[in-house]
Amino acid sequence: MQEQDYILLLSKQFSDELSPVEADALQEWLDQSPDNMQEAAAFRQVWQQAGTYNPVFQPDLAADFRKVQARIQQAPPQVRIIPIGRRLLRIAAMLAFLALAFWTYRSFNGAPVAQLSASAKGLPKQEVLLPDGTRVWLREGSVIDYPTAFSGQERRVKLLGEAYFDVAHLAGQPFQVELPDGGLIEVMGTQFDVCQGEKQNSVLVRSGRVRFYTNKQGRKIVLNPGDKAVYQLSENTVEESKVSTFNELAWQAGGLEFVKTPLSTVITDLEKYYQVKIVMRNNALRTCLHTAPLTTQPLEKVLQSLSLTYQLKVLHTTPGLYELVGGTCR
Repeated sequence: MQEQDYILLLSKQFSDELSPVEADALQEWLDQSPDNMQEAAAFRQVWQQAGTYNPVFQPDLAADFRKVQARIQQAPPQVRIIPIGRRLLRIAAMLAFLALAFWTYRSFNGAPVAQLSASAKGLPKQEVLLPDGTRVWLREGSVIDYPTAFSGQERRVKLLGEAYFDVAHLAGQPFQVELPDGGLIEVMGTQFDVCQGEKQNSVLVRSGRVRFYTNKQGRKIVLNPGDKAVYQLSENTVEESKVSTFNELAWQAGGLEFVKTPLSTVITDLEKYYQVKIVMRNNALRTCLHTAPLTTQPLEKVLQSLSLTYQLKVLHTTPGLYELVGGTCR
């Protein structure tokens, strides 16, 4: 970026408009040399002396003309010359330009915004194709705001609820998901799930790499494929883990799949997806590794497949409860 870009970032910092990503870029520039730190300090001084900028311009030509007439009749005022450092003078001159530029940025930046709610048609999920080619699956009850056209140095959307993203890769224009509490997720091109809630936010990465800024203070977590981070809002704590399956994304994929997954995890995923209780009596089977392609079959068909594979007996004597008896690893 050019120097004026960093001056604009400083302006946004002083106005509490700086995003976590911009804060990282600004800090990197400040750390490059003492001159940059000195220039930032000088700019802060000019900013504070300039006071609050008011972009609203409402001229009163008649009143202004009367003021000019009154000044013409007065004696010319004495001119007082105040020496100022060349660096500070250059910053002061730039401040006038940036004040207008910053207000214009805040007032007119971005294209018109569209909004999509997954609850609008009563569907469990809804897919939308963004202007950049990114595909988004919204879970029921979720809402996304996105511009009708992406412009500038970033692609940013706002999410309320849960969504799965398949982001189109665009070099030099990162994709960002903004959360209501100040959290931010940034990627270049990847597949990941974001679940925003009242008490916690979570990010699960299927492929690629994700930067998860948990809050406005810019705490950053880097996530790789299979990584999951859960941020507890009230405690301001993060729990990171590595998942063995992506079946918590079954709402988006439409079914369950397993790749060398322990049977204990298979049972847990089946319980969550089909909303039942499954008891496996033979604990020796818990570590058996199970592989099965994506399936949308009824639970009875899935359990029948397990029984044939592991020589199990399936008992279903109580509604919502299944028992797996006997069996052996292949």
